[in-house]
Order: sequence, then structure tokens, then C-alpha cells
Amino acid sequence: MHTGHEIAIRFFKHTSSMYDRVVRLTTFGQDAVWKRVMLRFVPEGDYTALDLACGTGILTLVLRGKVSRVYGLDLMYNSLVIADSKARNLNYYDIVLLNAAAEFIPLRDGTVDIITASYLAKYCDIEKVVMECKRLLRSGGIVVMHDFTYPRGTMRYLWHAYFMLLRLLGRFMYEWRSVFNELDKVIVERRCWVTELIDALNKHGFKDVGCINLTFNTAAVVYARKG
Repeated sequence: MHTGHEIAIRFFKHTSSMYDRVVRLTTFGQDAVWKRVMLRFVPEGDYTALDLACGTGILTLVLRGKVSRVYGLDLMYNSLVIADSKARNLNYYDIVLLNAAAEFIPLRDGTVDIITASYLAKYCDIEKVVMECKRLLRSGGIVVMHDFTYPRGTMRYLWHAYFMLLRLLGRFMYEWRSVFNELDKVIVERRCWVTELIDALNKHGFKDVGCINLTFNTAAVVYARKG
């Protein structure tokens, strides 16, 4: 098992029931902003989308409002249960949810037009995920990935201060204690994910590769098109 998978499982095995609310509050609503940026690259119409690391389906459900068919994939079964319940409440009975790793996706070659991933890059083997994206995407297909980044300058001091506050909050939220205590270390250790992802996309023949830095360089969206 990839080390990042072990971290993700430890972080999120008990957080599914509160995930949506906590992410919204701890990012001060920026999670929704970042996902809207991702959605700029998603065309509307008769397309098939795959949302990697879909979690409780926050982005997955919005994708279903834009395209005809959606798959959601995540390591955490408990999160998929919540995603399925939310989908059914919106009468999206056709969303297919897969309990699997992003490095080994149980779908046939050339079956999707769009692949999205939010908060995946720091937990995965980027090279293998890009290879899977290339395998699954049809010609001209789009991949859009988003995650946290390690800011520079004055913002870095504020960023570290914020995580000190999160660690204090973790004393009162047992399910989230591991996340609040360790997430900053993971972000710092995987701070080169943007460069690694761009390099892998270029290596595997993707076109129009680009990056958008967001919210004072605390997050980024990387996008590309299969040639």
C-alpha cells in the first residue's frame, strides 16, 4: 500500500459524517471557490466524468448536474455511503461509486471524457495516477486536479499559525485530531506535487498543461488535455 494511502485512511476513517461541514468551515468557504475553478474546465453535455478521491460526493454531485454520466471513486467506503445517500436525495440514481485506489481504477480504457480530483495529489503516486488518466480518457479528454499548496513569504507564517489553531481545535474533535495534527506536515512534505504532476502530464503526452494558484498560494488547480 502506498504511504499516502495509509495516511488518508488514518485521517478519514472516522470523519465522513462531519466532512462537508468541517471542510467548509476550516477552509473559510474556499473549498467551494476552488471547486468552482475546477468546474470551469468541465464542459456541459453528453459526457462521462470520473471524480477521483470523491469522498462524500461534494464535487461528484455538481459534476452530475453538468454531464450525463458520473463515476466517483474513493478509498474510504464510509464516505461513499454518504455520497450515495446524497445522490439519491437528489434523484441521481445513476451515479456509479467505486471503492478503489486512484492508481488502480476498475474501468475500461477510453471510457471517460473528464477526470477530476480534489485533495488527491498529496496522498497518491502521481505517476501512476497520470498513467491511469491517460488510459481512461478519450482523445481530447480533460483532467483537472486540485490540492493544497505550501505558501511563501508572509502567508507562510500565517499558514503555520492557522495550523497551530487547528491543533488546539483537534483536542475537542477526536475524529479530526489526526488531520488537524498532521495535515500541515503532509502538505509540506508533498509541496512539490504541482511540479511532479505537470512533469508527469507532459511526459505522458498531455497537451495544454497549466496551473492556477489560488487563495494566496495556499491551493492550486492543475489542468491538461489528452492529446
